[in-house]
Amino acid sequence: MATIRLDDLYCMVANIYGEQNALRPVSATLAHFVEVCGMLTIHDRKKRDVIEVEDALCKALGWYFPLLAKLNVRSVEEIIYRKYPYACPYCRLKPHRDMECKTVRGTATTVNHDALRSMYENNKAVRPRGLDEWQNMFQEIYPRSADDKGRSTLGLFEELGELAEAVRVFERYPKYFAGEAADTFSYLMGIANEYSVRKAQESGYEFSLEKEFLKRYPGLCVQCGYRVCICPAIPRATVGRMSKELDISFGENLFSESHDNFAARGRAASAAVVDMLGGYGKLAEKFPIDRGDANRALVLLFLKLARAVEKSRPQLAEQLHAAAIEVGTAVTEAGSPGKDQGLDALGDLLDVLRTTLRDLDPAEASSLNDDPSSLLSELGKSLSKLRVLFVYASPTGALPLRVANELRAIRESIASSGRQGEIELDDLPAARVDDLRRRLLSAQYEIIHFAGHGSAAGIVLENELGSALEVPIQALSEYLGKHGALKCLILNACDSLSHVPDAIAAVTIGMEAAVDDDAAVEFARGFYDALSRGKAVASAIEEGKSAAVLKGLPAPPLKVLMKNT
Repeated sequence: MATIRLDDLYCMVANIYGEQNALRPVSATLAHFVEVCGMLTIHDRKKRDVIEVEDALCKALGWYFPLLAKLNVRSVEEIIYRKYPYACPYCRLKPHRDMECKTVRGTATTVNHDALRSMYENNKAVRPRGLDEWQNMFQEIYPRSADDKGRSTLGLFEELGELAEAVRVFERYPKYFAGEAADTFSYLMGIANEYSVRKAQESGYEFSLEKEFLKRYPGLCVQCGYRVCICPAIPRATVGRMSKELDISFGENLFSESHDNFAARGRAASAAVVDMLGGYGKLAEKFPIDRGDANRALVLLFLKLARAVEKSRPQLAEQLHAAAIEVGTAVTEAGSPGKDQGLDALGDLLDVLRTTLRDLDPAEASSLNDDPSSLLSELGKSLSKLRVLFVYASPTGALPLRVANELRAIRESIASSGRQGEIELDDLPAARVDDLRRRLLSAQYEIIHFAGHGSAAGIVLENELGSALEVPIQALSEYLGKHGALKCLILNACDSLSHVPDAIAAVTIGMEAAVDDDAAVEFARGFYDALSRGKAVASAIEEGKSAAVLKGLPAPPLKVLMKNT
């Protein structure tokens, strides 16, 4: 039998199914190709099925060719040989050598295109013609044996994922399809070669893919008998060939939900997930500020704040205008590779933004009024939120303290104010030094509140065994001084500030003597009662004292240090 060139087979099959293929989107042609490739798993699974390996291989090619035609490939031979010029494109050897190939893959992101193009030109004279010759070429490049289990099948399915990506981006980046189409063909030939070797070993059968293909594609469609296929869009012979049905009884309504109902369920689920993850404010911290609506909302927020304070604080307004320009010019193309461009990437600009939002007087704040559901409004609320970290420890062997009650009192204070959305309270129980460091590396807090044991020398946390570990006050001061967001530090522990001369944060609150355990709890309750109701820190400190004294407890021996600004 005369040899028929691979390109002639390609054009023949593309023509037979040309009319049918013209009516399908590329995605449907790709889906059908993936479907028939799924049949090739029988090659390794040894599963009794309604289709044989020969059928599956031929059908895979029967859909591979129309897919290439759908994307206007001129020559299938050219696109394959351009990448596989009778050698592996990575190590450029025949047969491929694993170690050399891995070395090349490890030192370059892709093939050496110049070297590959040169090899293509030099090897044109030995380019295969018929399908069996192409199959043999790939056996010489990547030898298969009867012991290969799943090698080609797994490789094919990895390539199908890469091919799907190449199809998706084809209109903009056709070069990816050129590479992946060739790779996909190479793995189809790999399966054909594995099957051929096994059949020869098991029964002496000499397998010819070209002969088997021509039996099934003899110049016309064997289903309808026409040279240009007129089969139904979904031939009955193809239904249930791979998929298995689930019987659906009347009234089960597995697919009958209206679009509006489905969309409403989606919105409700989205709201529930946002709440579960800590509310919109948590998510807003990770907004991609370098693109799209998030970038626009942040620029507008800077500009609105600048207008709000331009009369009372012109220098700040100028700084906010400059920040708006800086953020706006950082915009990148939608869909670009992700960078760590959440709000925390703004550094000092974010600190200015948060401080300005919290310090607005009622008249200035009213000028920011916006649709409460808008991204701009949600972003503003997220940034103006006060974030508190409550750090406490109860080491083994130490006198038990009511630190858990102190945390409960703070939670109750915030909850009773009705402003839970404006104050975010995190806690760090049984705190160790590493716990504290890691938390402060991953999050920013305006208030850090230590509770538990202390002394003039330092604050007590726990070690890995749960025993007391005294953190030197000087070391703690130096470390927290690097935490740029910190505005208020509370050391609600005995003697914690007795030997500290300078403020650690803008406002530093501690004790200059021993403090009664219950009084410490009541101070925290009163302090956060006031703070969560919008009172200034100075008022909150006085409220904390009163909360203890009014209950007949000794006044906490407070020491308050403030930085000069």
